[in-house]
Amino acid sequence: MFPGVFGIASLLFSLTPAWGATPFRAPRPKPTDVVWQEGLEKDVVLVKVVEGSPRVPTVPGATTRPLFSRSPEALRADRQTFDPEGRLADLTTWWRLETSAGNASEVARLLNQQPWVERAQLALVPSPPPMDLEPATPDLTGHQEYLRAAPVGFGFDEASRWPAGDGRHVTVADLEYSWLPTHEDLEAASNPETWGHDTELYQSHGTAVLAQLVAGDNGYGVVGMVPASTPLVVHPYVDADNYNIADAIDGAVALLEPGDVLLIEQQVYDPTVGAYLPVEWESATFDAISLAVAKGIVVVEPAANGGQNLDDPLLEGWFDREERDSGAILVGGGNSPNSGLTPRNWTEWGSNYGGRVDVQGWYDSVATAWTNLGGNQLADLFLPEDGDPRQGYTSQFGGTSAASPMVAAVCAVANSVAIELHGVPFEPLDLRVLLVTTGTPQPAEDAGVHPIGPQPDLRAVLRYGLLP
Repeated sequence: MFPGVFGIASLLFSLTPAWGATPFRAPRPKPTDVVWQEGLEKDVVLVKVVEGSPRVPTVPGATTRPLFSRSPEALRADRQTFDPEGRLADLTTWWRLETSAGNASEVARLLNQQPWVERAQLALVPSPPPMDLEPATPDLTGHQEYLRAAPVGFGFDEASRWPAGDGRHVTVADLEYSWLPTHEDLEAASNPETWGHDTELYQSHGTAVLAQLVAGDNGYGVVGMVPASTPLVVHPYVDADNYNIADAIDGAVALLEPGDVLLIEQQVYDPTVGAYLPVEWESATFDAISLAVAKGIVVVEPAANGGQNLDDPLLEGWFDREERDSGAILVGGGNSPNSGLTPRNWTEWGSNYGGRVDVQGWYDSVATAWTNLGGNQLADLFLPEDGDPRQGYTSQFGGTSAASPMVAAVCAVANSVAIELHGVPFEPLDLRVLLVTTGTPQPAEDAGVHPIGPQPDLRAVLRYGLLP
């Protein structure tokens, strides 16, 4: 049995019942019109067929294929196992139509007129991520103040006091464009299992995130928050021409087990809204996330950058937890103690915010590995004179991209310890409630205007969640 987890979860559910619910969906209204604009694909339409309908959307001159690449039998088997009541979406009802005539808008409009079509929409184009060799590299762990105890850091100093507190029982999947597998501090991620097509884009970004998670505890460079966890790198491209976050999530989930962590280092830009948004804004991605959570996978999702209020009526209640809840842990970004601003406050034009944002991480001043590849010259902590990207380190990583790995690592440590002590991990929604309820609060005055949630405290999570 799991007395600590079940006891605290029961208490937390009584305090915050909406956060203790299972994932659930509500169909998104059909758009009244579909108009192409910059930021949308001209030739790709995503179509959701009404649940239970046998229809396949076919249009003359267009190629129709399933949106999700796993077999229909595998998708249905997962749904029967993890969603037997049919609360969530049947992923076999999602389709991708590709047309070479530049008439995707007209195709979507015609499909939305059909009663057997739940929704047809233009696909979003890819968005940028929300962002020891000779000579000897110095030990830079003193710059990783996010490892310290709360309220400054996330309490990773506590992890060493617990069995398996290094994350050894958990796989952490990072959904990332690319990374530099030859970086000196990424031996754990030099040849990991992968899914999807590596575009070799944004290698510094992926290197920074993976180093936050699994950089070696080797006496040089930085150290990962869960250095013994197993990394899995998931790419959002199925192939060179198919950017498909929803399919990447489903592909990762097929490789993961309950208790593992899926970190989605992506954001989407919708030109109809004029803002960067969490990836679950896209309906198929929401459905893939909710089924991942139903399987027992902890999904950590950046709230995205740009200062968008997710409660804005412009977003039609899509992030209203009373209407739908993917079950993901949505992560905002707050000021770090090194920012010169009030710690844990929202920064103007910083992270997105709103009632759906569960917790926050550091939005600035994050020390980790870096490559200086791709034009962002941020390797200020260390870089050899020859500019070898395998030895780059920065103190300036930030955004919800840097905040989210901190939360993912807290979840990975908690589940690794839980498996070691009790044989089973936390349920994802139990863990989400625990993070929120035991975290270091956002200053109340700021939280009332720009809510980004508390900063998780690993010490409190472990002690309140696992001790009898």
